[in-house]
Amino acid sequence: MIEAKRLHTVELSLIRQISQFAPSDAINLALGELQFPLSNLLRQKAIEILQEETPRYTPNAGIPELREAIANLYPYAKTENVCVCNGVEEAIFISLLSSLNPGDKIAIPDPEYTAYSAIANILEASIIRLPFGSNLLSINWELWEKLLKQNVKMLIFSHPSNPSGHIFTQEEAKRLINICNINKIILVVDEVYSRLIFKPSLPELFTDAESIFLLNGLSKSHCMSGWRIGWVISPSELSASVIKARQYVSTCSNWLSQKLAIFALSEEGMKAADEVLAQLSECRSLVLKKFQDFADKVLIPEATCYIMLKVDGNDLSIAQKLANKGVVTVPGQAFGEVSKGWLRINYAVPIDKLEFALDIIINELYLH
Repeated sequence: MIEAKRLHTVELSLIRQISQFAPSDAINLALGELQFPLSNLLRQKAIEILQEETPRYTPNAGIPELREAIANLYPYAKTENVCVCNGVEEAIFISLLSSLNPGDKIAIPDPEYTAYSAIANILEASIIRLPFGSNLLSINWELWEKLLKQNVKMLIFSHPSNPSGHIFTQEEAKRLINICNINKIILVVDEVYSRLIFKPSLPELFTDAESIFLLNGLSKSHCMSGWRIGWVISPSELSASVIKARQYVSTCSNWLSQKLAIFALSEEGMKAADEVLAQLSECRSLVLKKFQDFADKVLIPEATCYIMLKVDGNDLSIAQKLANKGVVTVPGQAFGEVSKGWLRINYAVPIDKLEFALDIIINELYLH
């Protein structure tokens, strides 16, 4: 038996590959998951819901009350344009599936979340990478504009960015939207890290885009990764296509997860998100303290649960060595060419484990 050709260029992520080098009790700072306990507020609500009702199929696009609650998060969204998904990963997949034909060009920043390129390859799209500067944050706008004029159909990116935590300024967002509107480029903006931000809340930057998919979910904000709740708000002309694609990918999201999500998005349920951010802020304070003497070697952004570490040598080999020492990190090359020579670490872990892991990293990378 031979696998389908569409999977020939798709490999298991480097995150999974690196994990094989680690002992069973290794501290995993690689996976994009906040390793804090589920809030008791959400835990008790889930038990209450399950005791009172019976899980059943839901409409393909989600429970109407949840779709309305999601639409209410955006000043311009319509409930009928909301489709609830099994996490943002599925939201990415069905957004691209409903819009791209084989051979269509899709632009993806470099570095950027690995799933975008993998899904684009599965759908047989042609990928154009938009490189950030060597600091992982700066943009050569003349180059980006030149690349985006090459008959690009779609541009996808995370905002704040995974892995670098980059956030567009109002001026930058306006410039990007203008380029996309002029060239009739569909925007896909993955905002799953939008509540993990250590500055005033992320402003609505992309409201003037003529064609845009907005993606988000509860995995990061509420530490609900295992509940698999994400969503996509699609352009009106493609909403029916998104829901149709969703029906044949996974029918609907878990009933209990959707019911809990309705509560999670309420005023009371958002207290759980505040708890998550408070825990993450404590971990970030530890990161800032640990790396205060290595400022030239670390990028600690104002958003996300990640930092980027500059390393001397091959980032893949160094990640493998750290895994052998009991700390799993992600080599920067997993996210593109520009981030080679960096490591991404996720600091959203219990603080005692985090401190132990950071001491190992600093000793191995900078004190030897």
